[in-house]
Amino acid sequence: MAEEFDRNILTGLLKTGLEISLGAASKSIEMVRNPPDTVAKVVSGMMSMLTVPAKTGPALQDKAQALAGVWIEKGVSLISEFQAEGEKFTKGK
Repeated sequence: MAEEFDRNILTGLLKTGLEISLGAASKSIEMVRNPPDTVAKVVSGMMSMLTVPAKTGPALQDKAQALAGVWIEKGVSLISEFQAEGEKFTKGK
């Protein structure tokens, strides 16, 4: 039973990793097709990652924690976006 469980985990991890990689590659190709829009999108994304949220405390640690939260949120949203895009390839749609 444990061996079957381990196989299912490994298969799921490989599938998810493949979906994320395919999605990232697909998004990269989309970005190369339209450079002017891509530059604006990347710059605005970077600015949002470097802007401290308004409801942050005055201490440096509060600001650092708020920025870390923004970065984690952005990273999770990018990974889920890449995985959704990659699922189109693995499901054959």
